[in-house]
Amino acid sequence: MTLAERYNAQAQRLLPHMADSLTVDPTITCAGEIDDIVFRRSEYLGGMAIAILALIEQKA
Repeated sequence: MTLAERYNAQAQRLLPHMADSLTVDPTITCAGEIDDIVFRRSEYLGGMAIAILALIEQKA
């Protein structure tokens, strides 16, 4: 499972009402790329993406 697949699953689980705005291409394997993509959508979403990525890293 790629990092983006785990990220998308966590976004859906934690913020189902915002999952469409947070979802990224499931083939991405770099946290920085996920952050860049979501941050370009909005700074607010970018902050959420960083928190979701941190949760994933803690579980690893």
